[in-house]
Amino acid sequence: MLPLNHKSLLYLICLLADFCGFVVVFVVSRQLAEEKMPDWYLGMAGAAFALSSGVANIVGGVISHRFSERAVFLFGIFAVPLAIVLCAFAEPHDPRFLLRYCLLGLGLGSIYPTLIGWLNRDQDAHANRRGVSRTLILFCISWNVGMMCGQMTSGALFSVGRQWVYAAGLLAAFANVGLALIVVRRIARRSDMAVGPTDMEERRSTVVSEPELLLASRCRQLSWIANAGGTFGGSLVFHLLPSLMVTIGVSADQHGTLLAWWRGVVIVTYLLMHWSHFWHFRMSASVVSQLLGVAGLLSIAFAPSATMVLIGLTLHGQLAGFNYFSGLFYSTAGSAREKRTLAAGIHEATLAAGMASGTVLGGFLGSRVNERAPWLMAAGVLLVLVIIQLGVWQRWYGMSRTKAAPVRS
Repeated sequence: MLPLNHKSLLYLICLLADFCGFVVVFVVSRQLAEEKMPDWYLGMAGAAFALSSGVANIVGGVISHRFSERAVFLFGIFAVPLAIVLCAFAEPHDPRFLLRYCLLGLGLGSIYPTLIGWLNRDQDAHANRRGVSRTLILFCISWNVGMMCGQMTSGALFSVGRQWVYAAGLLAAFANVGLALIVVRRIARRSDMAVGPTDMEERRSTVVSEPELLLASRCRQLSWIANAGGTFGGSLVFHLLPSLMVTIGVSADQHGTLLAWWRGVVIVTYLLMHWSHFWHFRMSASVVSQLLGVAGLLSIAFAPSATMVLIGLTLHGQLAGFNYFSGLFYSTAGSAREKRTLAAGIHEATLAAGMASGTVLGGFLGSRVNERAPWLMAAGVLLVLVIIQLGVWQRWYGMSRTKAAPVRS
């Protein structure tokens, strides 16, 4: 198991990585909105970022699992500051800028599969759910605090000058390079790891039935569908909300504060899920969360002011928190130890897939109709995916009645 000080460094790296990424995401999306660029271009920019991140998660997860965790991790760490420098010296409305923006997505996407795999390397999700939950809650809080601080910093510095925003991100990225070099020297390679007496004792004493493993695996697969639906709407918050904010007259600093509130709701959701267990392997909890997310998207679609946007972001924020935390939990519980890096990569990639499709379709719809139409579409897509999940779950339930698998509603 990783020593506590090593885990602390990984949490700090996670925080700084998301700070770096989202100071850039905010300044790019806000500048494009203020320059009155069409929604389809905002959507394409968001999709470029999300797709590159998703590809890096999948490819990085496979390479980390089969070859070298360290190489993938360090590629991501070094790619982030390079991408920030390249983005700082280009204009977002220039199509060539998207290639530099993609590099930022590749960097961030390459960091997380290995980082999540290291954090959960020796955790037994069935014998020690509390321990797994504690690791996940600290990880989730870390990256959300980084994102929140990045958005608030970017919102506060935007009126001063966008180069100041990039400078703040670059400073954090250089700090991350130093921390990463320390971590990779200290964390043993998988092949060098010795299995200690405590771990061996845990493996002998932990007996997980086949139905329990099947249930965990099924929840993991359903969480991937939920991920795509949740981030389909969440992508609009990152990349198309600036257009709506400019339309209804919300300033950049207020915009940053609203986004910080959204992440605050996400963090509170993580904490509630960590302290409770009622949602474990229960489809009903996921459905309720997703329906509240639908209500949040509809609130934003019809919002006349920042107050209604705040309500919508609150309702959607709990969904973002529920999906991410439960998805990570099921990816750990439904995967063997040696496959958790790959499972983490797939988990992150499904989030990126939803984000990419949401920004592309939302951007084109916003350009064709108006800036509120994408939010209505996102609510519809999420509702359809909820129905699909219920259909799949009901089919599994019918099968479980003959095979005695413990499917819970």
